[in-house]
This record gives sequence, C-alpha cells and structure tokens, in this order.
Amino acid sequence: MSTSIVNLRRLAERDVKDHTALFDLYVTVGRDIDYLSIKFGIDPEDLINLLEGYGEKLRITAADVEANPKLATAIMEDRTTAKAIEEFGVALDYSGKGRYRKLSRLLIEEYIEKFYPGIASENPENDWICLEAYLDRFHPGWQNQIGSAEDAKADPEGGMKGEVRPKKTSKRKVRNTFKLY
Repeated sequence: MSTSIVNLRRLAERDVKDHTALFDLYVTVGRDIDYLSIKFGIDPEDLINLLEGYGEKLRITAADVEANPKLATAIMEDRTTAKAIEEFGVALDYSGKGRYRKLSRLLIEEYIEKFYPGIASENPENDWICLEAYLDRFHPGWQNQIGSAEDAKADPEGGMKGEVRPKKTSKRKVRNTFKLY
C-alpha cells in the first residue's frame, strides 16, 4: 500500500523521528490509531496515510474483500468491520498492529529513513515495498530476531526463555550513593 504525493508532502512537515516513533509504536508495541493521534497531535486520517505510506495496509474496501477469500471470512466474523464496509464502502484493518513485538527499533529506524516521507502511489514499481519485504531483502534472517512462539512462553522462574536475569532469591541490595550538595 502507498499514499498520494499530496499526502506525502503534508506528512513531510513532521520530523523523521515522529515518523519512526509512530510506525514503531504501531508495528511493535501495538498502539491504536486513536491513542497515537492524540499522543502525537496528528489527525487520524494523516496517521493512516503515514502508515500506508510505509507499506501498511489499513483500509479495506469491498473490492479487497471480494479478491481475497481469507479476508472475506475474517471480516464476516467481525461484524463491525463488515457493517462499516457496507455502510461507508471502506473499513480499517488493525490486524498488523503489534505484530513484531521483539523487532529492534534500529531496523525500523533504517526502514523509515530509507523511505522518508513515505512511498508514493504514483510509482507502481514501489508496490513491493513493505516492512517484511524490505527486511527480507536487506536483512535476511531478521525473523530469527523476533523468535518463535515457544520463545515467548515464560519459563517456570518467571523470566523469558533465553533471558539473563538474576534469580528471585537474590538478597543483593543496591544502595544509592548519590548525594545532594
């Protein structure tokens, strides 16, 4: 997905750091559009254009539903999305929200800096661009970083598998040596 050049020019008024933070909070942390628009003071429509400018697919139309049978079955289960498509002809798909919880911010920063202020829909040769395709091309093996479902399960001691933590039975005390003069 991409957005128009007019939208990209308007979005270019925001700093690349804002673009990085917004994209990172949506893709890795899983924040809602409403939360992000309030926190960063950005119009929700502009935020959707920003995310779509970096390859996210948020808007679903009736044509998309007809073309993709898997999407059609998922939408039929979610009555609010189906009703929005019937009523307005378009709905928002939040299925990509928070999908890479363990992905390094450095990879997201690199991706955003490469395509800042976004990808224009007028260039069909850029239709391949999305976060996954970029990481597959320039960082093969990036999926090893995010781990599998087994790695996400907690171990009996309360930490995550593979994580280095002191045991809960540790009696070590830390004293603050900071003094005010």
